[in-house]
Amino acid sequence: MKKRICLLLALMMTAVLLCGCASTPESNPAAVPQNDPLALPTDAPATELPYNPLDEEDGDTYVPGAVYDEFGNMMYAGATPIPLDPVNMPTATPKPALAFGYTLVPFENLGIQFEAPQGWYLDSSAPNSITLLDPNTYDGVQASLSVSITQVDKDYKLSNVKQTLNDTLKELSRNYATWTQRQAASRTLLKKDGYYNRYNATTVDGVAVAGQVRIALLDDNRIITVILTAPGGYINSYEDLLNHVRDTMKFL
Repeated sequence: MKKRICLLLALMMTAVLLCGCASTPESNPAAVPQNDPLALPTDAPATELPYNPLDEEDGDTYVPGAVYDEFGNMMYAGATPIPLDPVNMPTATPKPALAFGYTLVPFENLGIQFEAPQGWYLDSSAPNSITLLDPNTYDGVQASLSVSITQVDKDYKLSNVKQTLNDTLKELSRNYATWTQRQAASRTLLKKDGYYNRYNATTVDGVAVAGQVRIALLDDNRIITVILTAPGGYINSYEDLLNHVRDTMKFL
């Protein structure tokens, strides 16, 4: 009897132990809390951020006062940004027109005559050349008009006149701090074909100068060269004077 009781107690204790073990939850040390976004598994791949092409662009490189083209590229003239004049920039006060009187003068050393401005100084000391000087000075510039006739090679043709014109302008430009010129265009002198060009310049003191050079091919392998130098602000008046000289110029 006692053996049967002891066996029963042993069976009951065994059952209790088995039940206790079945009710205990399993532990998993590798489990990751799902509510913690920072607790990534050590073997998980790194998260890639979305690609943004703007990250490869340069930063804001806008330069105040610079000029940009339609593609946003800064434009330069040499190494200096090109400035733009304001739309409401005040217009410079126009210079008053100058009036000149004229008198017909024969120039024996050139074999021509024309109506020269009255009162101007005449220098005819150089052979085959004369220079007229305005007695008045405007904006620090004394206007001058020179006319010369020189011999050229027998193979010299009208096509060579344009090169001579460019060479003459280049030589004149050496006297100024800045220089700009336009494209050559055809123009007659003494009813002979030739070319002319306009120029604008400034002296080392910043004084504005403007003028023209006209060259035409004459008969007997000769060219006539006319050079006008005038104060920049009064160039329109002096170009009218030059046109008057051209229109009245004739051979003796």
